[in-house]
Amino acid sequence: MKKLTLLLFLSILSLTTSGQTEQAKFTAVMETFAQHFNQGDGQAVFDMMDSNMQSQLGLENTKNIIGSLLENLGNIQSFTLVQQQQNTEVFETTFEKGRQNIVLSMNPDGSMAGLYVQPAKEIPNTAKFNRNTTPMDLPFRGTWFTYWGGDTKADNYHVVSAAQKHAFDFIIVDGEGKSYERSGTRNEDYYAFGKPLFASCDAVVDQVITGVSDNKPGTMNPEEPFGNAVVLKTANDEYLVYAHFEQGTIKVKKGDQVKNGQLLGRCGNSGNSSEAHLHFHLQDGPDLNNAVGVKAFFQKVIMNDDSERNDYSPVKNDRIRRPPDQ
Repeated sequence: MKKLTLLLFLSILSLTTSGQTEQAKFTAVMETFAQHFNQGDGQAVFDMMDSNMQSQLGLENTKNIIGSLLENLGNIQSFTLVQQQQNTEVFETTFEKGRQNIVLSMNPDGSMAGLYVQPAKEIPNTAKFNRNTTPMDLPFRGTWFTYWGGDTKADNYHVVSAAQKHAFDFIIVDGEGKSYERSGTRNEDYYAFGKPLFASCDAVVDQVITGVSDNKPGTMNPEEPFGNAVVLKTANDEYLVYAHFEQGTIKVKKGDQVKNGQLLGRCGNSGNSSEAHLHFHLQDGPDLNNAVGVKAFFQKVIMNDDSERNDYSPVKNDRIRRPPDQ
């Protein structure tokens, strides 16, 4: 969401990469990707992926995403390795229209297992606190699916971002695990699109971002990474970030006092997002780029098997909902 979320190219596998040889392999893959990217060749980028990544993303979606990024960022001009994290390397990349980090995961055979683009301002830091002390409830009603959540790269690609390392991406899926009906080419095809989103606790509206158009599914807007967004500040100086609202649906303004369960707006597909979803995270300050992410726990969560979890932080693949009395 990095500045913000996309439900994008991440399919982290368990790999071991270390040493100069591995770095050289990563650099070679990055060079090939940059060449295909600058040519706008989505097919060639798709061919670089492993079968798992290909099945998750699809050829047409890959072409759309590459085209969208190329239009918004311009050509890749240069890149530098800045971080290595086990199976992943991070390249600070200079595009015609600014700097981004490209997070690359690779298999031993040289195929790509994951690729993610995020803003280059990622400075590791220590949070002012470890978790929320304000009691919080889930920001939606009905059953939602935790697409990304947890503390490992396999469960949550946000962990490589200082501000969003404990973030969640929530979607709605059907019994077959699909997040859309019909062709999936319209935002209205996605089950999450237009669903109401609520304040998780009593708070003050600290920031509101509006006026960002919803994307066509499969395309993104990295220049407005959060899309339409709301940031709430609790009495304990905790900042709750909601991103990717549907354009024109946010119901609050900066300075408003909101109550737990109050409607904030409706889920959309604006900003750095390729399909309708809610990006939600907790951070220790108001700066959306330089604050530090903090783990968020919800005071009561109902799981898909109707069991109840108290003081719970969802993880990938959880199907969760608010208790009926909230």
